[in-house]
Parts: sequence; C-alpha cells; structure tokens
Amino acid sequence: MTERVRFSPAPTGLLHLGGARTALFNWLVARKSGGQFVLRIEDTDIERSEKRFEAAMFEDLAWLGLDWDEGPEAPGPHAPYRQSEREAVYAAFLDELREREAVYRCFCSEEELSAARARDEAARRPTRYRGKCACLPEAETESRAAAGEAFVWRFRIPPGREISWDDIVFGRLTFRSEDIGDFIVRRSDGVPTWEFASWCDDVSMGITTVIRGADHLSNTPKQLLLADVCGRERARYAHVPLVTGSGGEPLSKSAGATGVAQLRAQGYEPSAVVNHLALLGWSDPLGREVLTREEIVEAFDLGRVSTAPAEHDPGRLRWLDARHLRALGHAELVSAVAPYLPPLPAWLDRDALVEALRDGLETASDAAAAAAPVVAPLPLDAAAGAALASPAASPALELAEKLLARVSHDGERTYRELKTALAGEGLPAKEALPAVRAALTGRAHGLPIGVLFELLGGTEAARRLRAAVDSAEAGKS
Repeated sequence: MTERVRFSPAPTGLLHLGGARTALFNWLVARKSGGQFVLRIEDTDIERSEKRFEAAMFEDLAWLGLDWDEGPEAPGPHAPYRQSEREAVYAAFLDELREREAVYRCFCSEEELSAARARDEAARRPTRYRGKCACLPEAETESRAAAGEAFVWRFRIPPGREISWDDIVFGRLTFRSEDIGDFIVRRSDGVPTWEFASWCDDVSMGITTVIRGADHLSNTPKQLLLADVCGRERARYAHVPLVTGSGGEPLSKSAGATGVAQLRAQGYEPSAVVNHLALLGWSDPLGREVLTREEIVEAFDLGRVSTAPAEHDPGRLRWLDARHLRALGHAELVSAVAPYLPPLPAWLDRDALVEALRDGLETASDAAAAAAPVVAPLPLDAAAGAALASPAASPALELAEKLLARVSHDGERTYRELKTALAGEGLPAKEALPAVRAALTGRAHGLPIGVLFELLGGTEAARRLRAAVDSAEAGKS
C-alpha cells in the first residue's frame, strides 16, 4: 500500500528528539511504501508560533535527511501547508457539520465552565461539557450571535456510541461517547481547535495513516466521530510511545529537552542520530543496533513498535555516533571533524591527524580536545608529572631524541627502535614509554607513540623531548 503520511509540528519551540522521532517514523513509512511524506505546519497558536522556530525546524529536518515531498518550500496539490493559511478549508468543513446538525453554538462563559468542572470534580466523575447549550433553539442562537454575544462551535457527540479502532501499535482500542463530552471545533475568536483543524487537513490532504505520539490517543475518538458524521473514510492510526528522559518524564520543548540543533552543534553525525531515533520504540528484526539509513528503511515496520515509553540514553547515542564516525570514508571524516580542529601548525598534516584520531572519537567535536596535545604539549597533569619523575624518564627521553636524529623519519620504525634500545639499556617500558608520551604531549596516556612520532615529525618530536629533558635538569639544580 502506497502511504501518504504527515509530520505536523507546531513552530512554538525547537525540534526535540521526541518530535524528530515522530517525523522519522512518518518518513520511513513513506519511503518504504514509495509514498509521500507531507510536512504541515500547525501554527494556529498565534501567540506562541514564531517564524524562527519554523525555519530552525526546516534546517533540522534537512540535516537529518528527512526530505518532504509536499509542504512549505515544496508546494504540492494540497497547498497551502500552514494552518494559518487554510481558513477556507476549515470554514467549509464547519459548514458541512452545520448542515448535518452535528455542531451547535455554545454561549457558556468561562466562569460557568469552571463551575461545572468543579462540580464534576466534587462528584468524582470525568470532567466534560454536559451539553447545557445543546438544546437551545436555532432561532435563539442566531439572535444571540447576531447581537454580538460570544460563542464557540461544539461538536454534538452521538449518545450511546462506542468508538473503536485497530491502532497499528496499541491494537484494538475502544472509547465510550459518554466519556468524551461535546468538544469545541471553533473558538470564539474564529480559530479552529487543534482536533478539528488537524482532522480537516488529514482528510483534505488524503492522509492514509496518522502516525503520532501516544499522548494523542484521547483525541482520536473525536476525529473518528468527525469522519463518521461527515461520511469520510477513516484514516489508519499508529500512536507511537513517548520518548522520555532518564527520569521517565516525556521530552518536551518547554522542559529544555535535547534538541536536534543542539546535537548538530555538538558534532553528532546525522546518520547516528537517525539510527538512535529509529531504535526509540522500534527494534530491528535482525537484532542489529548499528544501522544505515537504507537498512532502516528496508527493515522498518510499525508493527514492531513497542507500546512502552522509549528512554533517550545519551550514552547510547554517543556509542552509536562513534561507530558511524568510524564508518565514514576519509573525505567525509575530514569534512565532519575539520570544523572542530584548532589552528594547525604548518608541519602538521591535517589528513593524517584526522585519521589518527578516528578510532578515539565519539563525536566530531571530540577532535578539539584530542588534537590539542598534538598541536602543542599540554600543561602536565598528575599522571604525566609522575611519569616524567620516574627514574627511567630522562634516559628514555635522551634515547628517543638520539633515535629521532639518526633514523630516517618513520614513526613506527622509530618506535620499534626505541623499544629495542630501552630493553638494551635495562629501562622498563612500563615506566619509560609513558614518560616519552608525557614529554611529547603533556599526557601519559593517549595516541600510540609511533603515531605521535609520525604526526610530529622528527624535528618537532626531538624538540619536545629536549625541552622535557632540559626542564627536568633545571628542576634538579
């Protein structure tokens, strides 16, 4: 089945990982079925919606590689794709509901509604609108509206109904109409409510499957009733589990959740983020954890999505990112890492440095700290100071300096020669080699010494060794 799916964010904040995961699941269904992925902007919250958030969302989706077939910046047959520009669509559907006598004007004030909610709470029953205005004569409502009295349009819930559907993720679900209450479809300011506008858009844009967060489960029976009353075919629904933080709280824009833009700035690979998002609630049938985008598209199936909340684990994301970085070709790795490298001296080969760092990076931004001791020795930390204070340190440094002067420059060969020379002089490698590395970088642990010799070159490596020897001798005097 060729699917038409949509991602319909509100531009009221930056795109967080929960929203990005929903976008990805929709995109995967579209790409696997050879269908269309529609991007729709739900900007009816005029006070909170901002163009800067919309623009940032476009950038984030593009960085993740989630290209849309229709939407802003990709006009299609169902334009416009911003709810703020679709007033005529909602007006037409409201007229249809009026013709079917499925809606009515409600003049209840906020004070009356608050008092009714308080009575429901005191009686320990579900808080819902009890239909005070449902039976007002049409002539009276017309007259009151014409006189300028504020009102909303409410959908008339059919009594005694069970609203059921087979959710692709949660299975068979049933709601009773008595538990819903007549809901508002258009507010007093003329703006449609989210439930109504979203349904109108799904119908008019031919959406076949609605894939969204499980927090929207309670909205679905309302939208199914709208479809039934208007004689429209029901869309299929898949409610995916919420993405939570380590404390179990759902990620949200307002709670400062990790955003896609934040990960981009931190140097994560988009392929790793996509891999991570895919595994938030879905599992690969072959049990793989490290997956390419193409492998995810091929394997993805909404039927394998869990109903349990999915926890965003930053540690697993870093683990995945390290593996995606290592899988990059040389040119791709250099492109990813280069923006984070410090200024390099003329003698240091950038491409060789990046390859030397490859296996130790978890994110591209780690290259800044990893490259620093190669560019210039760091101030000694405790371990490096202890290594240089060992009895084997000074003779080991002098041996290494002499080898660098007489062996043609080959880092690995020089390292092998050094180990042989250390053994010949009876200097324990476990003390001597950390001292050599500490002299070269300011750290007792890090890149292999042969790699450091190769990166630094004979002249720079010898200079650093001599500086360490001179410093040690000065300290003794």
